[in-house]
Amino acid sequence: MVRRPWDVECPDAPVRLFCLPWAGGSAVTYRRGWPQALAPDVDVHAVELPGRGAEFGEPLLRRVEPLLDVLMTRIVPLVDRPYAVFGHSMGSMLGLELTRRLVAAGLPEPIRMFVSGSGMPGRRPRTEGSPLHELPENEFREWLRKTGGTPAEVFRNPELLDLVSPLLRADFELCDAYRHRPAPPFGCPVTAIGGDDDPYVPVAALAEWAEITTGPFDRLVLTGGHFAFQEHLDRVHAFVAAALRTAVRGLAPAPAAGPAA
Repeated sequence: MVRRPWDVECPDAPVRLFCLPWAGGSAVTYRRGWPQALAPDVDVHAVELPGRGAEFGEPLLRRVEPLLDVLMTRIVPLVDRPYAVFGHSMGSMLGLELTRRLVAAGLPEPIRMFVSGSGMPGRRPRTEGSPLHELPENEFREWLRKTGGTPAEVFRNPELLDLVSPLLRADFELCDAYRHRPAPPFGCPVTAIGGDDDPYVPVAALAEWAEITTGPFDRLVLTGGHFAFQEHLDRVHAFVAAALRTAVRGLAPAPAAGPAA
């Protein structure tokens, strides 16, 4: 049987954590260390997007709504217990919209949301001038090099870079085409995570996420740039694990069964 990134890792865990990747990312970025760090209390599901990883060869989706249609078919069957959502950059936007879809479908809210490397989606352009996905290839690759999210080995391998570039352009087009629409806030706690030297998301922008909840909101500011959370994974894992333990303890116990008829 082919192993899929959304297969259950810890079926007895009291909470599931859906992790959504950034532009150009795949499920493997979360499968390296997250399940091991959070088990056995958290069942980590690294969500794969079409066209990469285990889904390589599938058509790349350049609009949010069709992508959410695909993700809903995979995630809904797994919302059989309390769940939480973690997303970085593009993944923060996808986590927000996926959660809205789940709630609109009548499923419960997450018990916790973690958004990293992003202000409120759609509120500001990623760059000045032309959208990223429309840049000439040499300018596009130079921007990727400066951003720091693409592994150095990719730039040393022209064939690999030729494979990665269309994927990144598709993801950036998806982000550029996204338009944020107001929606009722959630009630769950939300944490915004960011780097103190992120050139794309100033620390002040993290506070924008308070708008999506009527519940508690906090920030975790780390030393570093756009991928600061990757540079402090031990701290992030510990923070997420502690937050989810607290959230699970706060859940109302199931009602006792009534007397037999």
